[in-house]
Amino acid sequence: MHYVVVFLALLLSWSTPNALAENICLKYLRELAQNQSAFVQCSTLHSVPVNLCIGCKEQYTDMHATYMILREEKNCTEKFFDKDRINIVSTTQSILAGLWTKAYCDDCFTSNNWQVFDNKSKVFEKCLLEHKDNECLVCLSQYLDLNEFYESLDEKNNGNICYDLQDSMNRTRAHWSKDLGCCHREFDKLLFLVICGMVGFLPLLFYGTTFALTKRQERNHDILIEEKYACMCTHTLSDFVDPHNSRPTRVNPSSSVADLPSTSSAATCPAVPLASDQLKEEEFTNSDDSDFEETANQLVSKKLNKNE
Repeated sequence: MHYVVVFLALLLSWSTPNALAENICLKYLRELAQNQSAFVQCSTLHSVPVNLCIGCKEQYTDMHATYMILREEKNCTEKFFDKDRINIVSTTQSILAGLWTKAYCDDCFTSNNWQVFDNKSKVFEKCLLEHKDNECLVCLSQYLDLNEFYESLDEKNNGNICYDLQDSMNRTRAHWSKDLGCCHREFDKLLFLVICGMVGFLPLLFYGTTFALTKRQERNHDILIEEKYACMCTHTLSDFVDPHNSRPTRVNPSSSVADLPSTSSAATCPAVPLASDQLKEEEFTNSDDSDFEETANQLVSKKLNKNE
C-alpha cells in the first residue's frame, strides 16, 4: 500500500507542470478570444459616424496586451502558433490590428491632436446652436479656425490623419456648405465670357483657314494649266527643222510623238506650226513633185526612141 501511494505521488509530480502550463495557455487563449470579440463589437457599433480610435481604444489595448502575453509564453507559442497553414490565432489578431492601423488611430493620440480638434469642434457646434438664423456670418471665424487646424495636420502627416478626425471634418464641411449653404464661391463673369469667346472663335478660325488654303490651291492649279497651254501654242515650225540641213524636214502626220526631234521645249510642249510655215512647206513639196515628173517623162521618151 505504501508503494502505491509513492507511485501516485511521483506520477502527480511529473504531470502537474505540464497540466498547469496547458491550463495557463487555455486561460490566455480564452481571454484573447473575449477581448477580440469585444473589439469587433465596439468597432461595429462605432462605424457610423466613425469613432473607432477614440471609442474603442480600451478594447484594442486589452486585446493587444493579452495577445502579447500569449505570444511570449513559450509553452503557449509551441501549442498555438505555427502549427498549421492557416495559423488562426495570429491571423485573426493580424486582421483586427490591421483595422486599427488602417484607420491611423495612433495619430489621434499623438500631440493630443484629437483633444485639440474636439475642443475646436465643440466651439463651432455651440456657435451654430446659438446663432441659427445668422450662423454663416457669426460662426465663420470658428469654422475657419477648425478647418485650418485640420489642414495643418493633413500637411504635417501627408494625409495620414486619424480617421476619426477625417470623418468628423468631412461631415462638418458638408453641413457647412450643403445644409447651411454658407460656402459661396465667387464667379468671374468676364473670365467666363472670354473663355466662351475663344472656344467659339476656334472653329471659325479653323474653317476659314481651310477655305483660304483650298482657294489658293485651286488658283495655283489654274495658273499651271494656262502656262502649259500657252507653251503649246507659242512653238513654230523651227522646232522641226534639221540643224544640219537648210531644207525643212517633212513631217508625216501619222508619225508618233516619239519620232519628233527631241528638244527641251518639245519634250514638254509639242510644237504647232503657223499657217504661213505650212503654206511654204506645201509650195516646196509641190515644186519637188513637178521636177520629179518631168525627169521621169524624159527618161521614158529616151527609152522609147532607143527601142525604135
